[in-house]
Amino acid sequence: MKKKIILFIHQNFPAQFKSLAPHLSLNKDYAIYSLSLKKNRENKELDESLSSMENITHYQYEITRGSTGDIHVLAAEFEAKMIRAEAVAKKCIELKEKGLQPDLIINHPGWGEIYLLKDVWPDTKFLSYFEFYYNTKGSDIDFDLGEKNHPKPGFDLFAKLRARNAPGMMSYLESDKLICPTEFQKNTAPDEFRDKIRVIHDGIDTSIIKPVEGISVEVKIKNQIKVSLTKKDKIVTFINRNLEPYRGYHSFMRSIPEIQKKHPDALFLIIGGDKVSYGAKSISGESYKNIYFNEVKDDLIDPNRLLFLGKVEYDNLLKILSISSAHIYLTYPFVLSWSMLEAMALENIIIGSKTEPVEEIITDNKNGLLVDFFNTNQISKTVNDVLANPDKYQSIRKNARKTIISKYDLNKVCLPEQIKLVEGLLNGWRQFFWRH
Repeated sequence: MKKKIILFIHQNFPAQFKSLAPHLSLNKDYAIYSLSLKKNRENKELDESLSSMENITHYQYEITRGSTGDIHVLAAEFEAKMIRAEAVAKKCIELKEKGLQPDLIINHPGWGEIYLLKDVWPDTKFLSYFEFYYNTKGSDIDFDLGEKNHPKPGFDLFAKLRARNAPGMMSYLESDKLICPTEFQKNTAPDEFRDKIRVIHDGIDTSIIKPVEGISVEVKIKNQIKVSLTKKDKIVTFINRNLEPYRGYHSFMRSIPEIQKKHPDALFLIIGGDKVSYGAKSISGESYKNIYFNEVKDDLIDPNRLLFLGKVEYDNLLKILSISSAHIYLTYPFVLSWSMLEAMALENIIIGSKTEPVEEIITDNKNGLLVDFFNTNQISKTVNDVLANPDKYQSIRKNARKTIISKYDLNKVCLPEQIKLVEGLLNGWRQFFWRH
């Protein structure tokens, strides 16, 4: 029997497909290929990781030109994505001429890579990752209007968001199916596309991400003195890709003085860079990290017990979460961070914001604790109680992990559903999916 050919396209492959692609490669009925962006020397490690994947043939495309210097601001992002789309299409034409004919292309359309591929392989099915659709009302954009340090949304921002959404619509329209990690993210999509979207999370490998006794983490505190931290210490954790309002960094910082008053021995392990990942830069141009630290520093009992660790290696991140006494996760209504689910899998207490998609995962006082995003007194009071009464919350810790195992486990829940979706598209079981 002829093998079904599956091509993964993602600039940073494997990215969201780090479990799905290797698993499919073990199936003798499939031939698996990947296409990703050829990296510069700074990204050499990623290139090396590709070569370590068995049973997957890897290709790379190159971008040979930059964006136009004086292009209209609303066209800039579209042009950048079309430059990438053209580079991918040229590479795919080359591969087609050499005989590659995918039955299915699995992709993330966020960087424009698949926009032109229906003209290369018109009969190929497309499964696209749907991450988020920007809405100007009732979502992240108008959530935090009272915050003084970042720009207020107005016509210029709304226009940019319309322009950002526009090219993605091309991919959604031409995709046979879309996959999305949460119901909230699905519901940001226009009604016209929702019937195409299957909600299946990327998955948490609970066989690896699990509580382990005896873990310690070495950090530097006052005067660069190294100390070894364990579960016996009072540790509050906060993790963002970058420390910014989108993930509630300002609310977190404003809650710390009251936590220190009750627990001056607590250590705050703060992970994240000092740039901006999602929202706009601050009005002053200063990093949000410094803005909000400076705002509260005079009210802190001991600023040295706030340890800004920057960006850490993934293994160290899991160790830090493993010894955390309380993990604070705050977010605008936006995409869900993996770190929250990983913390739950490690039986951590999540103090999460009453915002979507957090409320999709956490039920207050059952598998976590929910607080008002803006209510810093409530945040500090909740953290203080968790630190003062750890035994009181043992059942919630256990339930947090049970939630991840029952709904988000990689091998038992998410990966099997992803495989069903792939098989259905390859075999034409359309009615099967409409019933789901």
